[in-house]
Amino acid sequence: MRDRSYMELLLLQVVAAGDAVGQDVRLAAAVNFKNLVKYRWVPTELAVEQGTQPVPEAEKAQIKQLLPGLMLSTPPLIRAQLSEALTIISSHDFPAAWPKLLPELVERLTAAGDDLAATVGVCHTANSIFKRYRNQFSSNALVAELAATQEAFAPVALGTMQRLVRLLPAAAAPGADLEHLKALLSAVRPLCRIFYSLNSPGLTPLMDSQLEEWMTAFHFFLTFTHSGLAGADAAGDPEREGVLDAVKAAICANINLFMEMNEEEFAKDLPRFAQAVCNLLLQVSNRPGQDNLAMSAIRFLTTVARSVYSKLFADPNVLKQICESIILPNLRVRDEDEEVFDMNPIEYIRRDIEGGDSDTRRRAAADLVKALTDAFETEVTAMFTGYVTALLQEHAADPVNGWRAKDCAVYLVMAVTVKGKTGERGATTTNRLVNISDFFTQQVLPELQNPQVNERPILKADALKFVTTFRSQLPSETLLALLQPITALLGSEHVVVHSYAATAIERFLALKENGRSKLAVSDVLKVAQQLLTGLFAAFRHADSAENEYLMRAIMRLISFLGAEMAPVAPMCLKALRDMLVEVCKNPKSPGFNHYLFESVAALIKHGVAADRSQLATFEATLFPAFDIVLANDVQEFHPYVFQILAQLIELSNPPLSAPYMAVFPPLLTPVFWERPGSVPALTRLLVAYLAKAGVGIAADGHLEAVLGVFQKLIASKANDQHGFALISGIMQHLPAAAYQQYLSTVWQLLFTRLQTSKTPRFTRGFVVFVSLAICKLGVAAVSSTMDAVQPKIMLMILQQVWVPSLSLVDGPDEDKLVAVAATKCLTESPDIFANRPLWEQLRAALDAKLKGTEVTENADEDGQEDALDAELAGGGYTAAYAKLANASMPERPVLGEIADPKQFAESTLANFLSRVGGGG
Repeated sequence: MRDRSYMELLLLQVVAAGDAVGQDVRLAAAVNFKNLVKYRWVPTELAVEQGTQPVPEAEKAQIKQLLPGLMLSTPPLIRAQLSEALTIISSHDFPAAWPKLLPELVERLTAAGDDLAATVGVCHTANSIFKRYRNQFSSNALVAELAATQEAFAPVALGTMQRLVRLLPAAAAPGADLEHLKALLSAVRPLCRIFYSLNSPGLTPLMDSQLEEWMTAFHFFLTFTHSGLAGADAAGDPEREGVLDAVKAAICANINLFMEMNEEEFAKDLPRFAQAVCNLLLQVSNRPGQDNLAMSAIRFLTTVARSVYSKLFADPNVLKQICESIILPNLRVRDEDEEVFDMNPIEYIRRDIEGGDSDTRRRAAADLVKALTDAFETEVTAMFTGYVTALLQEHAADPVNGWRAKDCAVYLVMAVTVKGKTGERGATTTNRLVNISDFFTQQVLPELQNPQVNERPILKADALKFVTTFRSQLPSETLLALLQPITALLGSEHVVVHSYAATAIERFLALKENGRSKLAVSDVLKVAQQLLTGLFAAFRHADSAENEYLMRAIMRLISFLGAEMAPVAPMCLKALRDMLVEVCKNPKSPGFNHYLFESVAALIKHGVAADRSQLATFEATLFPAFDIVLANDVQEFHPYVFQILAQLIELSNPPLSAPYMAVFPPLLTPVFWERPGSVPALTRLLVAYLAKAGVGIAADGHLEAVLGVFQKLIASKANDQHGFALISGIMQHLPAAAYQQYLSTVWQLLFTRLQTSKTPRFTRGFVVFVSLAICKLGVAAVSSTMDAVQPKIMLMILQQVWVPSLSLVDGPDEDKLVAVAATKCLTESPDIFANRPLWEQLRAALDAKLKGTEVTENADEDGQEDALDAELAGGGYTAAYAKLANASMPERPVLGEIADPKQFAESTLANFLSRVGGGG
């Protein structure tokens, strides 16, 4: 392994070399420094297990000595990278392991005086450090740390802010250097962010005592204007945020924080700030560089509207001004939005329907609409109804060029109407004063039914979003009728339109009412062929070959139709196989890849379940593609392939065919098990092999290699649960004679781990595995194999580990195992019965466990679909492990011969006590 000691320090020295190495080289060094700090300053346990070397303490000390000074002297681009690294380091080390940092910053900021460059550097450094206080749960330790930090830094920060206020008039005077003014404002913004960080956990007495001075400074800068700065911003890059806009946005974030957390203390300042923000928004242009300012300011007004101080907006004239001059201009689609729609459709979708629009003006304006509607429902609804009418009239007068007006009307109706929504059901509660049905019939449905699928694409996207949002409010007959025009829109050449069409189909099919699908399978079956054809054809559109929304809709349709997919399953599987082979060349869309494999797993789950004779066809179709994945080492696909192979094996009847058995030995290769994302899937696959070919695996001499994998997994805190799954699979599926000789070694490994690095999860796994061993082999056999490690160790393990940890075990199968195992220990072991304190302790633990043990029935189909929805909502693709919801392990009865563990325990104990003549 290559020694990386002092790598970070060397990179930092390159950054410090200045012009001698060139700015590009320094920037590259800063980026690499930041990345190494991220992974090596305090590496995770898994990273350490995989060989990541932590930064040596001596190197850390030198970095801490060098880094603050570099933050003061480097150009902005380099400083931004160092700032991120400093934030990471501070999150681990400040203040306890870096006690000199805060006094050094106070000293440097005090000494900076009117030196704006030094002031900016120190403030950026402090801002990077204090970010750790944002979004923190309050605790005694945090309160104490925050108090010490504020006591040291807040006075000098306030003094610096007040000095900048005094310097501003001269810097802003006619004829003054504009760059000097920008430098001054560049120091104000990090001071505003420092204020935000220091007050995020709550208002302290110290900050409360300074509040009037801070608010005076904030109001001064919030209302400050400068024609020279405004002109320079307007003439420059329209995407770039101006320095004064950045200051004002930061101030809006601060006053919004106080409205959310300390509105009582802020109340006396609220009227002047509300007026200032309204005036500010009247001057904000549509330029993208002012988006952050517009959103921050609108969020503040939204918070005010949601508070007890919403009465500030009660005046009809004030409401009218806010609606006409602030909300409507920010709801209207801009040229920049249209460009994103055409040139970056995935970003448009992310913002518009995936909840990523929190950073858009339209979302901020829509949230303000909702807040005002909640506060003044009758007045605001009537006012916006008038605006909607006017917008629709504007569109009707010129449908070709007036489409933006209708787009704004649709967006406004949705903002006014939706009062509550969920990802599962869309809009759940609506504004009773808005007639959704009429608007849908008159304005939305015609857009969906227009046969010209490529015309007015943004309005078609709006209509699709509308029906998706209000799907719970529309009758099932309407949803069914909509499937046909929505399927036609899959043919639109616009990525957003056919992606929204796929999303609508998927959400319609996922919708449930009273626990049942809102749409009947028999009804959807009538248009299923059209849906499948349209969805698969849409992949041929430009830029949609790997469209995850289309693939998610296919996955949902397969799952929804279930066994009804069987007749067309081979055809669909072949199409999916061809896509898989193609994406193997260059996988670049994780979401698409995940739903592709989910679709394959769903076809196997429902197609083979309905017709077992199709299994051979599925294998013949998929194996060549899987060979490509494994032969070309397409690592991101390995976990998927392993899960689907496990799924196929679990559906197979023994003996397994030669192709399956040929794959088995390579699976034990260490390189596969070094990839964290593959470990859960590989474990699942090995257990599947053990279930269907365990005897043959043992006979062929592979069991020792499997146990070698177990040894590697059980030693890892990150993977020990998979080690327990593997050893449990061996015990469940192989005859005892096959593994009996190895049990003492297994116990030795488990006892060593228990002694050296026990964790709650390991202890829980250990308790369950011991329970399984007792249930499968009997108390005497388990005791004898444990005694081979150390005589009488089982009694000690039961008394010190197993019994005290029974409460950690949770889940019906696990509860059943420990209940039966405890019963066997109580009734089958003379040694345990002779140890009366242990017997009583075990009896009490069993009684406590039985109180929470109930017999559960197998989940029905709806329960399985709910599980699918939960799995998809909670995960889908992740870099660590991409679990396939449709390839979940089949339910296998645990100790199927025992129907009710409570009845088993009571009857067995009663019989035992009657034999020994004890009363327990």
